[in-house]
Amino acid sequence: MGAVLKVVIDGIIYQIQPHGGISRLFSEILPRMCDLDDSLRITLLTDGELRQPLPRHSHIDHWVIPSANDRCPRPRRVWRHIIPPLRRFVRRLRVGHGKGQIWHSTYYTLPGFWDGLHVVTVADMIYERFTHLLSRPKDDQIREEKQRCIRHADAVICISETTRQDVQHFYGIDADALYVVPLAYSDVFRRLEQCDDELRMPTRQPFLLYVGYRISYKNFDQLIQAYSVWPHRKGVALVVVGRPWSADEKWRLVALGIQDRVHLLTHVDDEELCQLYNQAAAFVFPSLYEGFGIPLLEAMACGCPIIASRIPSTIEVAGDCPIYFEPTEVESLHVALDAVLSEGRNSERVQAGLERVKHHSWDKTARQTLEVYRALYNSA
Repeated sequence: MGAVLKVVIDGIIYQIQPHGGISRLFSEILPRMCDLDDSLRITLLTDGELRQPLPRHSHIDHWVIPSANDRCPRPRRVWRHIIPPLRRFVRRLRVGHGKGQIWHSTYYTLPGFWDGLHVVTVADMIYERFTHLLSRPKDDQIREEKQRCIRHADAVICISETTRQDVQHFYGIDADALYVVPLAYSDVFRRLEQCDDELRMPTRQPFLLYVGYRISYKNFDQLIQAYSVWPHRKGVALVVVGRPWSADEKWRLVALGIQDRVHLLTHVDDEELCQLYNQAAAFVFPSLYEGFGIPLLEAMACGCPIIASRIPSTIEVAGDCPIYFEPTEVESLHVALDAVLSEGRNSERVQAGLERVKHHSWDKTARQTLEVYRALYNSA
């Protein structure tokens, strides 16, 4: 074993995200990187309540830093001024000043006392592109912290070429500091010979499948609006996987007259989701913008036809495998829906998707991330 490669990971994403692409990325690659490089030693820092399990490996050391939200001893007027410097002291005591180490934050943080190297992974530029939708003071704070972290980084890992171009467009970062490291998908997602008859299915009809968040830029409202006036909706249901309906969403479904045609499944694990991809008439991905789009890989790996909005990241990830539509045009989506029903699940597009996903694996993502670490470490 050569020189020890020491990396400090700020695990803040595990405190703010119950699930999602960013946390999945780190959970998948950190143990794999340790397997690939026996000299790698990772210190994973957290300072609050965890919303999901941390990745585990014998070379990953988890340290909890006292949180600013921890119960404050009395008298509060004295201790509330002591806790912040105490947290900084404990963190510095654990990881030192950083010389000879790499700091890699899971969500745009800086240590504030670091003499070592900085790496940041950028998933997307949603906050920069959709300022009109994300305009709260909290959103402004996220943009400021993100910009400061990216500008301070020695290496910026982008999850797609689309994201790399966006980072350059918004921040003018030196191209030599930008690295494209694509994401992957779990081996759970595969084409099944036979589906589970006991799977909880909300409908016996053929169905379209939507997976994930339904916030504004995901364009879910456009999907249900188009679906509500699609001539074939009575013969094809829409199954949605994600969080429970909000009151506004329930009202919207009723207003469109499709509350009995759109079925929601919550708390779906990967095995169940694989079954759904394997049974769906098509997976619909209507987003206005994405940094990558892991569900595209999952659907292709399961041999599921894809209908997708024509946006740069989806074209980059999925190529010619989806049937594309213009994301703001109802008629364009109707044409795509009709086409996917006509082509079925054994089309040339589906076969091409099964081949395309073979170029993605979490082992490859982990190896490429390690290469960024090594290149940075060796050039320091």
